[in-house]
Amino acid sequence: MSVQTELGLNPNMENFIANAWPGWVERQPTLAAVTDPTRLRAWLKAADTHVADEVLHALAWLASTDGGCDLDAALTLAWLVVPGAAFLARKLRSLAPDIDHVVAAQLWILVRTFPLQRRKVIRNLMWDLRTEVLAECEAPATLQRRDPTWYATLTSLDNEPMLSLPLEPEPSVLEELVDVLDWACAHEVITDADRRLLLLLVEASQEFSVRRITHHGLLGNEATASVAALLGVCERTVRRRARHSIRALAAAVPSYTRVA
Repeated sequence: MSVQTELGLNPNMENFIANAWPGWVERQPTLAAVTDPTRLRAWLKAADTHVADEVLHALAWLASTDGGCDLDAALTLAWLVVPGAAFLARKLRSLAPDIDHVVAAQLWILVRTFPLQRRKVIRNLMWDLRTEVLAECEAPATLQRRDPTWYATLTSLDNEPMLSLPLEPEPSVLEELVDVLDWACAHEVITDADRRLLLLLVEASQEFSVRRITHHGLLGNEATASVAALLGVCERTVRRRARHSIRALAAAVPSYTRVA
């Protein structure tokens, strides 16, 4: 078996996608940027990163039960992630005899429930996929926290199975942050909502930093205003919740260090 087989994907996915594409373009005009959907993977690799992610986000909206709830779009998005998912399954094969089934099941859930306020679709799907598979397999805490396999999954673009994924290498510090927050949620140091808030702040602060806006930072005015608008709350609430979570994380450092 394989991840692709477990997902029940059409062996002629390129033609399957091409037939569905015009209807999807009507619902998500962003998809019109792809002129030849039979070469979707190749297009994503060659396209501008921002444009590619906009197309992927449009697909994620179509696939999500909170968006277009389109099963064919969900199959397409899952198919785009299959090379990375299969790579991950091979690296984690010692965790479960049916690892392909576990990976496929978690990937399908993630594709159907992708949080539509998030961007960088492929990267976030891969991050979440690793987290969910490790949790499902009850992996040791050390593997859940820091695993060279996962770093390779995100950055080894020279590895043949990964060539079709439009992934961006990320600094290890961001990977470490995600793992810390996952651990904190698992141990009830913070809630899932707190994790989401902090990651949104990190993403917003990075964006403003790249644009060289003054007074940026995790709790800077620009980042907190951006996240407050996204969540529909006031900036003061964002800062208060973030500070509370940071204090809780700081207090839990000794426990986190012991499982490292």
